[in-house]
Amino acid sequence: MIQNKKSIWVPCMLLLSIIAIIVQYFISGLRWQILPATYLLVMVFICYKYQLTNRFIGFMLSIWLTISIILPWAVPIFSLPSPEGKFMVGTDTFHWVDSSRLEWFTKDSGDLRELMVQVWYPTDSVENFAKCYYMDHLELRSKTLATAGKIPAFLTGHLDMIKTNSYKKARLPKNSNVYPVFIFSHGISGSRHLHQSLFEYLASQGYVVFAPDHSFDANLTIFPDGRVADYRSEITGDPDSIAIRKKQLETRSLDISHVIDRIEMLNQESKSFLGGRLDLKKIGVGGHSFGGGTATLASYRDKRIKACIVLDSWMSPLSDSVISGGVKVPFFHMGRPTWNDSGYPKNYDVLERLLSHSQKESNHIRIKNTLHLDYSDIPLMSPLIGKFMDVGNLRAKDIVTLVNKMTYGFLEKHIMGSNGRILDQSLDSKLVILK
Repeated sequence: MIQNKKSIWVPCMLLLSIIAIIVQYFISGLRWQILPATYLLVMVFICYKYQLTNRFIGFMLSIWLTISIILPWAVPIFSLPSPEGKFMVGTDTFHWVDSSRLEWFTKDSGDLRELMVQVWYPTDSVENFAKCYYMDHLELRSKTLATAGKIPAFLTGHLDMIKTNSYKKARLPKNSNVYPVFIFSHGISGSRHLHQSLFEYLASQGYVVFAPDHSFDANLTIFPDGRVADYRSEITGDPDSIAIRKKQLETRSLDISHVIDRIEMLNQESKSFLGGRLDLKKIGVGGHSFGGGTATLASYRDKRIKACIVLDSWMSPLSDSVISGGVKVPFFHMGRPTWNDSGYPKNYDVLERLLSHSQKESNHIRIKNTLHLDYSDIPLMSPLIGKFMDVGNLRAKDIVTLVNKMTYGFLEKHIMGSNGRILDQSLDSKLVILK
């Protein structure tokens, strides 16, 4: 009887494991991370069936088991933090063409500047609406994402399995409220997708967030008809790189102003779900890295912008006239402790010069143990991501939460006119280095 119990133990465990894999498949689809575990079950069954037992086989199966356990942990189907606001989140995407500007990245002299822009906004009803995936068209994006991150392409192949907290084409709450606007600019080789935890957080608090992909600066921009604007900004080492970056900064700044133009048009359209629901007197901008420089230049030039917050911003390409003129709206910079290990060690010197000439309240705070990509969703993607990319050693949840709350606190104070309590609370964090 004892022998019989032993004989059925292995097949029972195999059966339970197979059921678990099948359930996982129907929940999140076929993931390459679980393939080693799948093949391991086959090998264990073969060894059991034919009584293949020796030290070498045991050793190999142990290694295989270790790999099967580590892979799903190291490259997980991660989750975005649940937004903390009172609203759920809706999202939609626009394709906008700026007929007033030619596209200088392409060879065709007749090409106009085109943008893909995604919006996140508050909603109170998501019935009959589906959650969006973190990234679309991954069959096109995976290679370019991997190239930007300097990792194998298969490591990005699961990003279209990750669901966000945003519901496609859900509508604004059925009331007459108007909502403040926030526009965000991504970094070079970045994407609007890489800051969705921040966008969802703000939308859940009652903001309407617009994020463009800056065509040819973004990792990959995909237009509705299938055309793509690939990444063409790899000019590192070019003797004219700063001059080219200044031209790009000009283009990107005009992208932001064009987005505001389009927002104004949407607000006037009675057929638009955003028609009459945007408070155009309360527009803030933000950005990460080169997107921070973009937001800074846009806020310097466009009087419709009322506040600017930037994340580990690259300020060096800003012109001397902007630096000496200073930002004319409330300005906030949060970033890593130092840029000394980068190609632009004087970046914070440029920032301090800008702040010294700024006319409204301006701040520069640094967050301990952070690196450049901590100011995005990338820390959420793997517990080992810091081994391969510019991510510090903070817990992903801690840094993402701090960035989200600090951004929200700044906007509440300077866009909504609050007493600043939320911002002050976030600045009390032990991770914050105040100048």
